[in-house]
Amino acid sequence: MKKILSLFFGFLCIFAANAAQVANVEYVHTLIEQEWDISIPYNSALSDVHTVANMKYLLTAIDVANEILNGEPTTNYGNGEFATLHAADTIATNQAVETLIQKPIEYKFFLTTTSTNSFSFKISAAGEFVVDWGDGTVETITKPDTTNTVYSHNYDTAGAYTIGIGGQATAYNTDEYTASISFYVNSSQTKIASIDGSLGAIFGTLSSDTNNQPKFYRTFYGATNMTGSIPSDLFAGISGAPAERMFYYTFSGCSGLTGAIPDGLFVGISGAPAFAMFYGTFHGCSGLTSIPSDLFAGISGAPVSKMFDSTFEDCSGLTGAIPDGLFGNLTGAPAYGMFDSTFSDCSGLTSIPENLFGNISGTAQSNMFFQTFYNCTSLTGPSARINGQYLYEIWPDATSGQVGDMYYRATKLDDYSNIPSAWK
Repeated sequence: MKKILSLFFGFLCIFAANAAQVANVEYVHTLIEQEWDISIPYNSALSDVHTVANMKYLLTAIDVANEILNGEPTTNYGNGEFATLHAADTIATNQAVETLIQKPIEYKFFLTTTSTNSFSFKISAAGEFVVDWGDGTVETITKPDTTNTVYSHNYDTAGAYTIGIGGQATAYNTDEYTASISFYVNSSQTKIASIDGSLGAIFGTLSSDTNNQPKFYRTFYGATNMTGSIPSDLFAGISGAPAERMFYYTFSGCSGLTGAIPDGLFVGISGAPAFAMFYGTFHGCSGLTSIPSDLFAGISGAPVSKMFDSTFEDCSGLTGAIPDGLFGNLTGAPAYGMFDSTFSDCSGLTSIPENLFGNISGTAQSNMFFQTFYNCTSLTGPSARINGQYLYEIWPDATSGQVGDMYYRATKLDDYSNIPSAWK
């Protein structure tokens, strides 16, 4: 670092010695205000702002700018060996103001590890990113392409570290099986202790084109040691129509997550469904306790294949009633595998709300309600209805290949004895 600074300041001195146009004090202050939107107070000893700015004055002004931006002194260039009385020219001033003034790095997502010697993750998005590995090492990632790239760090001492990630994605990999960011690499997912902050603030929506939507395909898949709750703003910054497999198995196997799924987790997402968009999203999250009524409120239109396949499978900790209106905006014909295993093994669920599945109608499809409430042994009240009509009345000829085991072991339902065998 000292060598780099010496080279930089050396170039400044060369410019100051050879350039024809010198910078005055007013030029320094005006440039800083234009570039950084902050006002640096003039030296009270000055009688004329048109006085030639020397290197010491320039570097001291930069120290003040860094203090204002960071809330505390972060540099001491004004007392260094290059803070001379040589005149600063405009080229040197421009370079110094652009390069030596730095805002604090804003980390937007945080991950705390268990005790470990190493950690890895993958990014498939283009952009500028910065990673604080938690041991004093800060890595800047300039990624011009969307290839799926692994970033790893080895720690000198095993321990728990809090990793901060910042930056901004500028383009996304469009492969349907590739996540914009994933911790499912080199067993690192099992080294996650907790998460906080927003991934959407880094990997946000770039435009209305679904190719410019991020994907969180298996992002935390198998993070069995991750505890605590899901951050409410984890996907803040994502809006518009979803992409295929957008939240495919995102939290699958995260059995240590506890509490309610936060209100508005997918609040920015709206529009027509996409293939397998919530396939297995919370599969195996047995510590989750409740589902907010607005979780999928922005999704409307005709359902598509496997859109909610296995979404809440093995969520044995979910308790109480399924909230009204969870899928209330769905209309049109059913699709293949649309609610396959959605609430499978959610043994704490107690009732099914009216019109849970919106206004769908039309020809029955393969796997459309396969094992939807499989092993939901605490369900009471009526089975699923649309506008007062039971699903098995809407599709009286449905086969086991379309609705098999939908109500398996849900024997406490009021109408269980009337449910055709194909459904149970």
